[in-house]
Amino acid sequence: MSITRRELIAVLGTLATTSNLHADQSPQQQSRQLLQGLACNMESWWTDLDFMQRFERAAQAGFSSVEFWEHNKNSRNMNSVAALARKLDLSIVQFTGWGGPSLADTSNHNDFIETMKRVTEIAHQLNAPMFTVVGHQTLKTIPQAESLANLSLALETAAPILEDAKKMLILEPFNPVDHQGHFLNGSADALRICREIDSPFIKINWDLYHMQLTEGNIVENLYAGIDQVGYIQVADIPGRHQPGSGELNYNFIFNAIDAIGYKGPIGLECWPENNDEKRAIADIITQRFG
Repeated sequence: MSITRRELIAVLGTLATTSNLHADQSPQQQSRQLLQGLACNMESWWTDLDFMQRFERAAQAGFSSVEFWEHNKNSRNMNSVAALARKLDLSIVQFTGWGGPSLADTSNHNDFIETMKRVTEIAHQLNAPMFTVVGHQTLKTIPQAESLANLSLALETAAPILEDAKKMLILEPFNPVDHQGHFLNGSADALRICREIDSPFIKINWDLYHMQLTEGNIVENLYAGIDQVGYIQVADIPGRHQPGSGELNYNFIFNAIDAIGYKGPIGLECWPENNDEKRAIADIITQRFG
């Protein structure tokens, strides 16, 4: 999916004074410049294609960064993924290192710690600076407070591994609306856990979609929690489609992210509306710079 000059012209015309684009750049070069710092999610974009083909399509579209979920899903070969990313000049900014089982159950902690040892090596292999951890599935036999304490214990135990490897674990809270069955939702408990552990390598994957559905007030809450933000993901509401497709003012939100001083990548964990990736990219660029 190469973006043609015709398809970008409407967007680029509105950005000419702010984006430092050059007339002699190809549409792909212009798109790559405009999408700099935005990581395309390989699970939610180009879902009609094979997993590896999605990387090629992302590069063609102008992305320079990508993210994906489980490294061991469907026997994925991380050597092949790393080689393809190098070939396409794509940075892998993060992937899922632990999706479960629940860390509320301390009997899963030994497996978690051993997995963290392997995942930090995979992160080195992929040249990825961080990886996501979930592991907060609700267990009916374990109360909320105990579940949170056990999750915190698992993360704190992993901290020396992360610090030695210089790889960041980003804990992703969910929301209780369309991700039911999890005991970590919104920012409050995640902030408390990360501040208590106080490690530069244990932070939060601050997914604005989950935050909006859980607690709203997303800009002020982001400001209040920025000291523990390791990564930001975005999607609009309803539908978890691209910024610009729904009710959220993502132009305001992107400006707020810049104003607060966040310099890291922003993950596009969103599903292009109507599977129209070209329209999604145009919407994202417009929201980012409009």
